[in-house]
Amino acid sequence: MLIYNPVAGDGFFKDNLDDVVALLQKKGYQVIVHRTSNDQDLDLIFNNSKGFINAVTAAGGDGTIHHVVNAMLKNNLIHIPLGIIPVGTSNDIANYLGIPSSFFDAIHIIGNRKVKNIDVGEVNGSCFVNVASGGLLMEVPHTTSVRLKNLAGRLAYYLKGIEQLPNLRPIPVKISCPEETVEEEILLFIILNGSIAGGFKNLAPAASMTDGKLDVLVFKPVPIARLLSVFVKILRGDHFRDASLKYFQTAGPIEITCEADVGTDVDGEKGPDFPMYIKLRKGVLPVFVPPVNLIN
Repeated sequence: MLIYNPVAGDGFFKDNLDDVVALLQKKGYQVIVHRTSNDQDLDLIFNNSKGFINAVTAAGGDGTIHHVVNAMLKNNLIHIPLGIIPVGTSNDIANYLGIPSSFFDAIHIIGNRKVKNIDVGEVNGSCFVNVASGGLLMEVPHTTSVRLKNLAGRLAYYLKGIEQLPNLRPIPVKISCPEETVEEEILLFIILNGSIAGGFKNLAPAASMTDGKLDVLVFKPVPIARLLSVFVKILRGDHFRDASLKYFQTAGPIEITCEADVGTDVDGEKGPDFPMYIKLRKGVLPVFVPPVNLIN
């Protein structure tokens, strides 16, 4: 089953849909094409397809993958291999897995049929493949227009984030897990399954989708003028030495409480309200990966 998001990225994928189907057929697949529009739609198509599909491919960004995996889980199809064609504004999951941005190259990976089982996070009953976060700038992906994202790509998020910097306020949170407890005012927390978020490839270099652990980053309040230097350190991968950051790994579970009215995010989609209850499901999702895959 090929599930595609018609507005992902610049919408270029749908103009090449016939070529994509033809290539998948050459790889030995009989293809059922589904144009995604909402979660209820995905639930219906998966429920009606049980017993008829042996692979699922999601063409879109991180948000599309998020919705597809949750629908697969809901319909007891998470054991079926997932292929990814990264055509979204944000493709952190594909980048982590080593899946190239060319969708024809991505299809070759699906055709090679090499599968790796990865961990999946769960927050308040909903899955996330890559990241769950809250606090600073969490509303940016959800308030940036589709038109701006298609025109400017990831730059649209950064432009929107700069616009909101004057409104930043620390939030009081409590993050509890067996290994650590954090109870203080912070700007942002990020719970990572993979090592990449927001396009920052060095955000958590030790993170792995196959190690049975979540990587937790907590950013403490700093003056706005100093935020730039923190982001520069993140780009270089030496932010772990900054006093404004707390980092640890945990197998979970994690409980996060917050009294402030702030947004949360899961895989680039709007996340749940607090409190957040997070756990890890180890090795439950098979995904198609490149022949030479660097995931531990």
